[in-house]
Amino acid sequence: MELGSAEHKRKLMTAILRVALKTATLGLIIGILMIIPMVVRLNDFSLGLAYVGFAIILGSQVYATILAWKKYQKIIKPFDAMYNSNKD
Repeated sequence: MELGSAEHKRKLMTAILRVALKTATLGLIIGILMIIPMVVRLNDFSLGLAYVGFAIILGSQVYATILAWKKYQKIIKPFDAMYNSNKD
């Protein structure tokens, strides 16, 4: 596998997406665990936990998206610029 090849780029993208997916999944699990008490018993404390859980889910999804985008910009874009300019 050569640097800048299609296979190399695909493996880099897979690694970036795997990190983003793990981050989003972890936030989703923690958020759901915080929402569960509201389902069992509805009171002010469980409602507050549910709001925090929802915020964690939303925040982790946004963070995972930003993380993947920044890694793409930092890793993939320079490879495209470097190896596509040498082929011309």
